[in-house]
Amino acid sequence: MSKLHHVSTPLSGEIIWRDTGKLAPGWPGAKPTWASAKKVGIGTSAGLQSKVWFSLAHGAVTEVYYPTLDKANTREMKFFITDGRTFLDDETEDTIQSVQLVHPLALAYRLINTDKEGKYRLIKTIITDPFRNSLLVKVNFMALEGRVDDYQLYLYTDPHVNNSGWQDEGYCGTYRGQELFWAGEGSIWMAVGSSAPWEKSSVGFCGRSDGIEDLRRSFGLQHTYDQAIDGNIAHIAKIEGADEFTVVMGFGRDPQEAAQTALDSLRDDWNRLEMEYIRGWNAYCTGLDRLDGKATQLYYVSGMVLKACEDKTYRGAMIASLSVPWGEAASDDNTGGYHLVWARDLYHVAQAFMALGDRGAANRALDYLAHVQQRADGSFPQNSWLNGQPYWGGVQMDEVSVPIILAWELGRKDLYHGMVKKAADYIATHGPATPQERWEENGGYSPSTIAAEIAALVCAADLARQWGEDGDAERYLALADEWQSRVEEWCFTTTGWHGTGRHYIRIAPHGQPNCAHVVEVKNGGGLFDQRELVDAGFLELVRLGVKAPDDPYILESLQAVDEVIRWKTPKGCAWYRYNHDGYGETADGRPYQGQGKGRLWTHLVGERGHYELALGRDPSPYLRTMEALANHGYMLAEQVWEETGEGTGGATPLAWAHAEYIRLLKSAHLGRVWDTPAIVRERYVGR
Repeated sequence: MSKLHHVSTPLSGEIIWRDTGKLAPGWPGAKPTWASAKKVGIGTSAGLQSKVWFSLAHGAVTEVYYPTLDKANTREMKFFITDGRTFLDDETEDTIQSVQLVHPLALAYRLINTDKEGKYRLIKTIITDPFRNSLLVKVNFMALEGRVDDYQLYLYTDPHVNNSGWQDEGYCGTYRGQELFWAGEGSIWMAVGSSAPWEKSSVGFCGRSDGIEDLRRSFGLQHTYDQAIDGNIAHIAKIEGADEFTVVMGFGRDPQEAAQTALDSLRDDWNRLEMEYIRGWNAYCTGLDRLDGKATQLYYVSGMVLKACEDKTYRGAMIASLSVPWGEAASDDNTGGYHLVWARDLYHVAQAFMALGDRGAANRALDYLAHVQQRADGSFPQNSWLNGQPYWGGVQMDEVSVPIILAWELGRKDLYHGMVKKAADYIATHGPATPQERWEENGGYSPSTIAAEIAALVCAADLARQWGEDGDAERYLALADEWQSRVEEWCFTTTGWHGTGRHYIRIAPHGQPNCAHVVEVKNGGGLFDQRELVDAGFLELVRLGVKAPDDPYILESLQAVDEVIRWKTPKGCAWYRYNHDGYGETADGRPYQGQGKGRLWTHLVGERGHYELALGRDPSPYLRTMEALANHGYMLAEQVWEETGEGTGGATPLAWAHAEYIRLLKSAHLGRVWDTPAIVRERYVGR
């Protein structure tokens, strides 16, 4: 029986869904996954009117977000190409792919996909409608052998509405004479159409009746279906007149709104929309600090990436990445991916906005942190949805600390009683040990976490003094001084296994670094004596002004770090998070699914560059390495491969990495580490 009218909202009479009773077989479809996280581009309009974001990978559109940045609604939208007789190509697999920025100061992209055998070329320009909730793709198909008429294009759309590939419903039909495909779940709907007519159109269940098997068997659609309800669905359409046309994906709260949005975008002038989209980004970029003409292309793209990571409803909420790491293998149950807010990542992004000269964005980030602070105890969520609802339930003391540092940097005395004091009291009560350190895996005494706690307490004390709260100020400073004098007692081993045997260890579960305490490396890494594990997190002691860059404990620890976790790639030296890290692809290169081998982390190159600058050395080699590690779309990956320096299947782009590059370029321009809290450095380093 047809389920045509079983929809979430009443329909306008102008929507005509095909009602032939052709319900797709194969319910509920194959188990859904997400798309590859190896993005070559992300985008949205620079303004607030359009609440649609997109990501690009392997020559295709992947996750599209609406109405907020934590709501992914697609897995991919791509083309299949055939001659109808002898071959079927998937553009994401069977083409040589390249990406270009349409304009150097705009997140508008041109994807150029050329058949590996030289038969054709597919050029796609991707933007969002700056006035409406629509994604727009301008398509140009070129025949490199024969004529355009010798080829057939099929548009394939795989919805994952409201962060889920299950429970979607899809329909084929028309709206005001325009043929469309609808997909929806609850109050989120999309409508997909094109300026070129569809010779055939069908919706089915992924891997069962979505048309791909038809194409593989006979190079054409032998079966078409009008409806696919309550499962993992996909739509396929055969395009008529395939040389030049526009594809639209419009969104709305119900089918009619989505259809009207799509139609309005499709019938508007493409050139006008593209020019306005580019103009908006140009206007933003021209307001940024040009660093006396030393601003690079990666600097501007990084700034735009960070702006694109800010939500347009929950202002100040900036996600870690528009991706799900190893999404092609990630279960559909992974609804959050990296499109969540971490206080630590948000701190780094806010600092980068300050470096860019966009203090408004930094203040919005701080206001957001104040809003999501846990009122009962003053802590912050490990990570959260954009509305502040916690996602994971851990507590990380550095995430409690960095909002205080940011408040001091921004001169936000107004937040002392509402946010800072509560967070500082939480640190005083629960520190210096942390349930989880900055890698979110182990508890105990962490040099990087303790550095953040000490800096936060000093900053909180200064804000307290500005309010005349001298008792609070003295209490915070006394505790900061004690912890600063004891950090080696808790975290520095003199019986270590690397370098000189004297070095900071990654984590001391009980604050006894010379004991044989066992640490379980998460993500399947194994069990190790705490003295075996090193990372470069102790450099936060220098970055935050708690220790001098030439402190003997720092220098000895660097020997261990460079002996154990430094690797020279073809693009420059980079570092692992720590030895025996399990968060990465398996040894044979398969996607991470709970156990693997961590690779080199891009942002750690920037952290080392900042340290070298603090020591009085030239940070330029580290800037050049980070620039070389960016992919062709200027995206910086979370992790890169040792052999090539290319991004792994982890999150790309990672906001933290882009923020680190911006700050290192700013610091290099000024000749000093500009984001070290001066009040902390003056107290403990004296300069």
